[in-house]
Amino acid sequence: MATIRPRAAFCLPQQFTRWLKRQVLALAAIALLVAGDPFPPAGGEELPVVAKTRPFLAAKTLFQTNRPYDPRLAIAVDGVIVHRHGAAAADVRQAIGSWKEQGYSVGRMFFADSDAGNHYWQGKWDGQEHPDEVERDAEGKVVRCAGTRPYMLPTEGWIRYLEDMTRQSIAAGADAILPEEPLAHAHTGYEKSFRELWRKRYGQSWRPESESAEARFLTGQLKNERYLELERRLALLTAQESRRLGRDISFVLPVHSLYSNVAANLVAPLGSSLSIPHVDGMIGQVWTGPVRWALANYDSQQKSFFSSAYALYDYFVAMTTGSERKLWLLIDPVEDDPNHSWSEFEAWYRHSVVASLLFPKVDAYEVMPWPDRIFLPGHATGGGTPAPERNRIVILSAVQVQQEVPPSGHWILPAGGPAGVGIGVSDTLLWQRPSGPRLQAMYGMILPLVEAGVLVSACVAERAGEKDYLDAFRLIVLSRESWNPVSPDANRALAGWVRRGGTLILLGRDEPLAGKSFWWRQLGYSSALQHLLAEAGWVGNDQGERSLERGRIWCRQRSPRSCAEARVAKEFYLPLIDRGLKAAGADQGLETPGGFILRRGPFVIAHATQQPLDLSGQLLDVFAPDLPVYQGVHLEVGQSGLYREVGDIFDRGDDAPVRLLHTTHRLVEQEQTEGALRLSVRGPAGTPAVLRLHAPTGIRALEARTANGTVVAVEQQAEGATVLLRFANDPEGVVLRIK
Repeated sequence: MATIRPRAAFCLPQQFTRWLKRQVLALAAIALLVAGDPFPPAGGEELPVVAKTRPFLAAKTLFQTNRPYDPRLAIAVDGVIVHRHGAAAADVRQAIGSWKEQGYSVGRMFFADSDAGNHYWQGKWDGQEHPDEVERDAEGKVVRCAGTRPYMLPTEGWIRYLEDMTRQSIAAGADAILPEEPLAHAHTGYEKSFRELWRKRYGQSWRPESESAEARFLTGQLKNERYLELERRLALLTAQESRRLGRDISFVLPVHSLYSNVAANLVAPLGSSLSIPHVDGMIGQVWTGPVRWALANYDSQQKSFFSSAYALYDYFVAMTTGSERKLWLLIDPVEDDPNHSWSEFEAWYRHSVVASLLFPKVDAYEVMPWPDRIFLPGHATGGGTPAPERNRIVILSAVQVQQEVPPSGHWILPAGGPAGVGIGVSDTLLWQRPSGPRLQAMYGMILPLVEAGVLVSACVAERAGEKDYLDAFRLIVLSRESWNPVSPDANRALAGWVRRGGTLILLGRDEPLAGKSFWWRQLGYSSALQHLLAEAGWVGNDQGERSLERGRIWCRQRSPRSCAEARVAKEFYLPLIDRGLKAAGADQGLETPGGFILRRGPFVIAHATQQPLDLSGQLLDVFAPDLPVYQGVHLEVGQSGLYREVGDIFDRGDDAPVRLLHTTHRLVEQEQTEGALRLSVRGPAGTPAVLRLHAPTGIRALEARTANGTVVAVEQQAEGATVLLRFANDPEGVVLRIK
């Protein structure tokens, strides 16, 4: 582990004093990480203690940056991801060290799919150019990201280059290795190196992906396998180095959702990567761009940004729930496209945060990538940066919720919670070329349910063989129009699940892939669907309903693409799901409340999809920069809301002591004594802290000081039984004493 020492510390007492202060603060921050986040629930007296061991996996909240420590970016999360792909070893060490000095656990991220800085393919790494290892389209053109860095084929050489970067990161002190976005384009594969890999893998002459459905499938399969090999090698190296050095270094995969990859015509190992040893966690990368890309590939009268965001987040939860791998959900408040306004970003961010919080089993988040685009000047984001103060305050208010929300929840709507409905998906969805809008069939099975207020979930085919995985579902909807399993194992697992009492609904016509190389042809079946039906003892045409021991299979030749039509969803699809659930033993069938309301600790998370919602109680609006408190809230159709329930504090009466309701900057310490309240909050410099207090008898005295004792001016605004405080924050913390 790198040791950072001050220069001439004993010769320059002032420098040494500052250095010593940083070390003390870092040790205090580490102690807080070990003890857990001390933010109490609204009205509570006890500070929760969360057991945390591994430094990076212990982080509940993260962000990523290319910059060394900057006080304007010092959002008080638990961990920081330093990217800096291709940077010199000294620069990486300095950047990682600068954040570690401030008490953060630090991981190193780099691109798994593209050559930032053009180091590898132009020979800057090993002195030999590699022009045949970059992705090329049918015309031989290099495929680049943002017009600068080329996408790479995961050859042996590229993998060795990333292994070298992994060693460099570990030597620089990284607590985790994060190879970002291991993915390829479905329309490439024309490079010389790929043709050679094809011949070696399949024992036959290369065929372009555009030649046939079979060639497209085999191209996707090979790219998937190459990235699996890349992930396996880097994960193994990280584990070996961790043991050799006696350090606990995590390996985490930051990946895009299956549906946004479909929309972008990409191939990536997602469900298939679950088989790789030594992968400790995943980051589900979602932001406004992928949500809208997916939505643009679905033609329906009933669709929304929220429902698309929900589907993207759900896929990651379905991949990891019940496994030993940690999941962080990413919520990016902005995107790189400069043609959107800050008001647009705020509306999309609200939906994204609410969608991500509707998964009570997940309580870890990457709160944003690239905070530079929000908190620093010089970027084109939203029309110019830094973001308006309003946006920055709202974002930090939501980050506080992400830091505090527990890994549990109580469903108010739908009252019965998850219905047990799964939609079958697989990585091979990325290997087949759909006709028309790319997500018409998949979103046609998912979004009508989300819009109706149903807690539907992806059923990941690659997990079908895991013990008890399928038993979480009462009903599974499947269509072979969009994907086929890579082996007969998933079909056999599904047939076994049906025998145990599940209801399987098969939609659409059989569209067999020709080619002797497919496993179903080798087993004597015309398609993967025919093999599934045979496993279930189905004889005859694939239309109708059959029982199989305790379960049942229903075949409908109507394409799931048609379910995108509101009339078809209402008259055919939703009633079919209702019947299937009842057949599987659900007492009330399908509940379609037209919205979602979830309580997690003191927080109420809600979205109105098709019906207005009324929320009762005294609710503090987390998304409003002045943190107002309302007596009940009404949400119109299409609105998302996030609130802190504070009624128990107000119920204590006018003689109750001063209480904190909510803060936009992280609360790191709170001490309540009779007649007095002591608070310590931290947040980035340059963005004011906003706190709402319950103070029915007013504030008699208030003192605020920074960690070095400097007095901080605090604005106060009394509103009924509450007081709003606002002051310039300090990344090292501001302590308030209130009477």
